[in-house]
Amino acid sequence: MIIWGLRSRTKTLGQRMLNCPNCHRDAMTAAVQTRRWFTLFFIPIFPISGKKTIAVCGLCGFRYEVNNEQAEAMFGAAAKPLPNA
Repeated sequence: MIIWGLRSRTKTLGQRMLNCPNCHRDAMTAAVQTRRWFTLFFIPIFPISGKKTIAVCGLCGFRYEVNNEQAEAMFGAAAKPLPNA
């Protein structure tokens, strides 16, 4: 018996203060990147879809899609650890 399926894996890119397109206020906005994977025995084997980045407003909860390259440029620097001083 072979057990296979699909699973979404998410990765939080970070949070940043942005102007929400819905409520038009400055709010902490979180960016989350998702991708669908083919699984075999509950182990992700290979991706079956491209990356999709969603931004979520911290005040009103509005979700909107963001360009992947823009999101990685904006939130990528916040997600990297700072070098030791």
